Amino acid sequence: MKALLVLAIILGIIVLAFLLYVGVPTIAGLFVNPNKLYTKDNRFYRGLYVVLVRIALFFSRVKIDYEGDEKVPDGRFLLICNHRSNFDPLVTAVAMAKYKLAFISKEENLARPIFGRIVRRICYMPLKRDDARQALQIINHSAELIKSDECSVMVYPEGKRSFENVLLPFHGGVLKIAQKASVPIVVSVIEGTENVREHFPKRTKVSFRIIDVIDAETAKATRSVDLGEQLHDEMLQVLGK
Repeated sequence: MKALLVLAIILGIIVLAFLLYVGVPTIAGLFVNPNKLYTKDNRFYRGLYVVLVRIALFFSRVKIDYEGDEKVPDGRFLLICNHRSNFDPLVTAVAMAKYKLAFISKEENLARPIFGRIVRRICYMPLKRDDARQALQIINHSAELIKSDECSVMVYPEGKRSFENVLLPFHGGVLKIAQKASVPIVVSVIEGTENVREHFPKRTKVSFRIIDVIDAETAKATRSVDLGEQLHDEMLQVLGK
């Protein structure tokens, strides 16, 4: 009888936790405009998102090895990284939670009914592929978020996820965010996220490293195309392929 009671309590806790994990974000999402580009970060939604991501990574058995935090400059910045998996933004959001990042992501991610609304409220921005006019709008909006000291901005200069785990060519135009906002570019690399699904339920060690910082003056004085090639080569050297 005792065993059945304990089992019932455990199942009750699991059900309650699931309802909270889904229910709270669902209700919170009702108060977010799914078509708005927000200019102000919201502490409640950011805290909620970080908690949800930590829970997701815990149950996905992801262990983050974060290096190079001492290189991150004071003040706002543009963060760039390679892109291997859908786990990349989750790992980055947790590893660098104290820096209040706003991600630029493909529009499909922000169209998701629950999490899409949550991240939109913390200034995440949708990017439409093959829409140059909208891309320019997002670049300008990103620069304004930084200049107003609201958020730092994170972008994947490859423009999409690399399914072969090779570093794709960079779209140098996104580096104009740092140039327009007159801030440094923080260069990072991520490895191991591509193995999470394959290794589950075993634990997967993921590496997230800050490898370099390009100061604002250098970033502004260099053509975005040339800067993109330089950072691509640097990242490629660290990744080893």
